[in-house]
Amino acid sequence: MIAPLNIMQWGDPSAKKIAVALHGITANGGAFFQPARLLAERGWLVIAPDMRGHGESGRGDGDFSTASLLADIAAAVPVDPDVMIGHSFGGYLAQAGVLAGLFHPRALVLEDPVSHFADQAGPAAMLAWDEANLPRNIEGLLKLNPKWSRLDAAWKLLSLEQIDFKDAAAAFAGNAPWDLRPRAAEIAARQPTAWVLPEISRFVPADDQAWLRSDVGAKAMFVLPDVGHSVHRDAPEAFVDIVTQLCKGVAPR
Repeated sequence: MIAPLNIMQWGDPSAKKIAVALHGITANGGAFFQPARLLAERGWLVIAPDMRGHGESGRGDGDFSTASLLADIAAAVPVDPDVMIGHSFGGYLAQAGVLAGLFHPRALVLEDPVSHFADQAGPAAMLAWDEANLPRNIEGLLKLNPKWSRLDAAWKLLSLEQIDFKDAAAAFAGNAPWDLRPRAAEIAARQPTAWVLPEISRFVPADDQAWLRSDVGAKAMFVLPDVGHSVHRDAPEAFVDIVTQLCKGVAPR
């Protein structure tokens, strides 16, 4: 059963260029407000849905399978945007949706995507740590993420108030294991694709970065210094420059 998703938008609804942004686990569409504002200033319409069970979206029938999450998104946003951005677990969903033939973006940006989990224990432990340890105030979140703006921290605080961690675990751990790494070249062959990564990544470690360079080429990889998992929060201007650079020369809708 499709769960109607809450949608956040920035920019002119009649804009000729459309970006769809898929947030990570326990976040919401507001996580993209900084790059969305910058893209809107450059003439884009940015659409960011709250995933099932996240933000202001309902949990539907409680089915958090990949198929249900993808079906929700495909019913809620344009499936052929000029660019689709997927952060973290949203990067997994973007890749899975492209491979399933549900999404047909003209360009794809994968921001520190969770392309591989060997088992359910890993993602379950990550979420358990977050639930027990993430600060529940703006000052604490800024101390943990010193390059974030106060609004970034405020959106994160809101998303933590909105999420039921049991639902997050059903999506994040419940769909594991998966491994999309061997299909990177196939994904890149479908549309221009950029992997935007921090130098030190939990989800795309050094060995996987070397593997990616071999499979998709160094030009498809943007490894930024002095940023964390949320590149779009730590370096929004640089992130938007990568998005717009990737989309130059891509045929319009």
